[in-house]
Amino acid sequence: MQTGRFTDDPAVADAESAYAAYCARYGAWSVGHHRGEVYRPEFGDIATQEAALVEARRDLASRLRAQNLDSLAPDDRLAVTTMRAALPDMDDWVPAFDGVVFDDGGDARLAEEPVAAGLRREVLDRFTETASHLEYDDERLHRLTLQDRLAREDDGDARRALFDALGPLWQIVDLDGGPDSPYRRLVRSAAARWAHDGSPIAANAAGLGIDPETVEPILRQMLRTFRDVALGSAAGSALASAAGSALGSALVEPWDYRYIVGALPRRLDSLLPRERLRPINDAHLAALGAAPADLGIEYDIFPRPGRPDLPVAFTFPLELPVRTAEGWQPARSWVFGTYQTGGLGNLEELLHESGHALQDSAVRARPGLAIAPPSHAAFWEAFADVLGHDPTEPAFLLHHLGVEVSAHDATLARYGHTMLDACWTLFEIELHRHPGRRPNDVWAETVEGELGIRGHPEWSWWATRSHLLDGPGYLANYVLGAVMVAAVRARIREVRGDWSRGDPGWYAFVSERLLHWSGAREPADILRDFLGGPLTADALLADLRSAG
Repeated sequence: MQTGRFTDDPAVADAESAYAAYCARYGAWSVGHHRGEVYRPEFGDIATQEAALVEARRDLASRLRAQNLDSLAPDDRLAVTTMRAALPDMDDWVPAFDGVVFDDGGDARLAEEPVAAGLRREVLDRFTETASHLEYDDERLHRLTLQDRLAREDDGDARRALFDALGPLWQIVDLDGGPDSPYRRLVRSAAARWAHDGSPIAANAAGLGIDPETVEPILRQMLRTFRDVALGSAAGSALASAAGSALGSALVEPWDYRYIVGALPRRLDSLLPRERLRPINDAHLAALGAAPADLGIEYDIFPRPGRPDLPVAFTFPLELPVRTAEGWQPARSWVFGTYQTGGLGNLEELLHESGHALQDSAVRARPGLAIAPPSHAAFWEAFADVLGHDPTEPAFLLHHLGVEVSAHDATLARYGHTMLDACWTLFEIELHRHPGRRPNDVWAETVEGELGIRGHPEWSWWATRSHLLDGPGYLANYVLGAVMVAAVRARIREVRGDWSRGDPGWYAFVSERLLHWSGAREPADILRDFLGGPLTADALLADLRSAG
């Protein structure tokens, strides 16, 4: 039971209580929905839970709509504003909410019109199903497994065939690339909402203390610096040559890119079978003072009969943290994934998702501020990679696998996928600014001009990320986050030293200095205090150049 008073306003207290109860129902439904079986049976079967969720959401909207911000104390005003802001993104996950407008009484976010919302979910569902059943050489592979093979396949013709096997996803998302393609229709819908509500990319940059006008120049500088490291150094040139791509001013073929940046996983994947993912994840967290069992973190990360196909890994908190007479009862989380194989990339992703679970456990905030608003998304997404980047640290690999690796190979592994996300971010910025443009053309000019990959505008080969469908602008958080992660990791090392082999006080330190506020404090202010100045890309660029 919640004890202590966060507010003297009974109406706000009732709204927060309803919000906490709703979040508990939402967490139970989310876990059951994604596990394909009932979770919290006292709430009924999944259909019953979904129906109850609709009613609870309507009741919560009514309570929030009744709040008059002008009459509230500052802390209460922030709590109500944060709840209103956090709910729409939660709504997007629930199929029963499609086309339903919940008037929470805040600034109206332009709702996607029902036809576009239905198309978005239809395309995402087809993408999800197809991504789990791609055909290659008489095998049925998940998209992530297939892309991992691109980094490990030595034969260039086989890499090209693996690349072509992704074609069904391109067809689902973009058809023939004409004006009526599903993706172009969704871009037009999202562009209208961005014009009304503002770009989520700009909002998240500002939330980190980065001037939104500098986002595109920063991304281009990152990409060009990485291009020099990946292809311009002696080691990078050797990798490109081994991949069969010409050097100098020539462009790398898209089926060769993952191979070029994948030298480290290619070397280490055999040492990381799927069965080792959880033991290494759990041992590393325990060595940082954050053992999953102690924090109530659950994992459902391997495919099994009867479980719905999951296109991406993600983490759900089951409830909000609760303050009791004995202290805080932290939120618990479920981590979901679909790991058909092991490998370095899957270990990175698993630790990233564990990082999100650590965030949930660290929060010590009143209910209305326990879930940060969308403007904080880049900060929260980024922190997960403060942990998620550990498997690309030479000291971590020496400790857990007993192997020595070069700084160059580690840097390519750490940032190779981030640079693709940077390209997708520039791609989305341009398309939402000019929704009439042909996506293939925008993608080709982006990857050729910045990263050195041949664009092939005859194909919609950009269409392999579900975030483009269900979270326009979200991929930018991974890139903006990379800037923050490099700065935060450098600062932690400065203060505490390296934690690759463990540091029992690490989790308590980052919880206290970075995480416990959640929505109660702006990320830009947290970072400024932690870093001793505003966030810049200097640490990331230095990290790249050190491996050149």
